[in-house]
Amino acid sequence: MDLNSTDWRDNAEHILPDLVDLRRAIHAEPELGLQNPKTLAKIKAALAGLPLEFREGPSTTGLIATLKGPANGRTVLLRGDMDALPLHEDTGLEYSSQTDGAMHACGHDVHITSLVGTARRMAARKDEWSGTLMLVVQ
Repeated sequence: MDLNSTDWRDNAEHILPDLVDLRRAIHAEPELGLQNPKTLAKIKAALAGLPLEFREGPSTTGLIATLKGPANGRTVLLRGDMDALPLHEDTGLEYSSQTDGAMHACGHDVHITSLVGTARRMAARKDEWSGTLMLVVQ
């Protein structure tokens, strides 16, 4: 697979609006600490319909999504955080935090959005690569 090809970049452009919406939705509803049920629900909805195997623990603090290529090969693991920081957001953005005392000033909303975008693109081209992609959300 040629990751530098124009085809790869052009085909990724069509998911950009959905990714922007996801990032803003996560940003607007940040959750602190080890209980992130709203964020986890957004992630699962964004990954719905992809050929992924999911594993979850007993809490709402994590998810492992596994995508297997058509043949054995190396395993690549990508990890992203989903919790926010205990800060008040005063940015005035239309998608600013609606949760008093919590904000994604940390970039974790971008971590999650990047993982979802990677899952979508790799799933769309899974016949072109070998191995396993594991996405860990914590």
